Amino acid sequence: MTRARFLQIIAGWAFLFAALPFRALAALKLKPVANMAPRFTVPTGDTSPITPTSRFYVEDISGVPDYVKAGAPDWMLQIHGEVERPLSLNLKAIAAKPQVQKIITLSCIGNPVGGHAIGNAKWQGISLRKLLEEVSPSSDADWMIVRGADGYHESIPIKKARHPAALLATHMNGERLTKDHGYPLRLLIPGLYGIKQVKWIQELEFSAGRQPGYWNKKGWTRDARVQIFSRIDWPHQGENLLRGNHNIRGVAFAGDRGIIRVEISFDEGKTWQLATLGKPLSNYSWVFWNASVPLGPGHYSVMVRAADLYSGIQSGYKRDPFPAGVNGFHRIEFKVF
Repeated sequence: MTRARFLQIIAGWAFLFAALPFRALAALKLKPVANMAPRFTVPTGDTSPITPTSRFYVEDISGVPDYVKAGAPDWMLQIHGEVERPLSLNLKAIAAKPQVQKIITLSCIGNPVGGHAIGNAKWQGISLRKLLEEVSPSSDADWMIVRGADGYHESIPIKKARHPAALLATHMNGERLTKDHGYPLRLLIPGLYGIKQVKWIQELEFSAGRQPGYWNKKGWTRDARVQIFSRIDWPHQGENLLRGNHNIRGVAFAGDRGIIRVEISFDEGKTWQLATLGKPLSNYSWVFWNASVPLGPGHYSVMVRAADLYSGIQSGYKRDPFPAGVNGFHRIEFKVF
């Protein structure tokens, strides 16, 4: 990893916190219970189709709970509320159920334009939709309230909980979940930001009414629908290149809506050049793109945009991550000699 690349990543996170309005910054500092301090770990290194667990971004409100640090002894998942058949499941019971694997990209809602708080992993666990069929929520149960061992909770619309690829995951990239990433159990619902993907799950409650989530109470979005995101991974900001043909490349992501087009522009968006898309690893993962361009000597500014299957073209209107995820085109500058 080059020094320039390191500085680019740090600058991106500096932008995130600088760009958040005062209301958002105040929210980040609130500590409703003892020892709650939001934690953000930014990954480093080049982008790979599957993000190694050690380089996957980490975000939570207070670090790994002491209960989980101790190995989560006698852990049970309690499922109750407006359901016909309440359940209590330990890890052995969960492991005995049919296991499914899904490749799902997860993105932090606070990820800035061109940011790296996004990763793609192979997750294994049990189908949430199948579990809902087993417990049979009542017709009045419009919400699933998910509670973690750290005090974090989120309300998920029952329709989203029935997503065909939604998981209660126990494994990540072929290994048991690490404590940082939610051991013993975490939620994964494609199409939603990480703000909804509760870690260290202890409880699923089904209810006619929602309970505002931890960050929702502080002004962040209730829906947390992933916005269209595209990023240039190469060249790096400020890089010096030799004249000739070069492959501009990067990634794009739109939750569970599927990227259908990526374009780059060298003239501030007056004209756009179509990039070539790689094949995504799943319907819920990011896609790699590249565009081969001949470059002569000069100073270049290039930006990228993407389009998904349902929402249309990514907006160039710049919007901070707060309250519903970032908007805007990623742009880099470089020189050719």
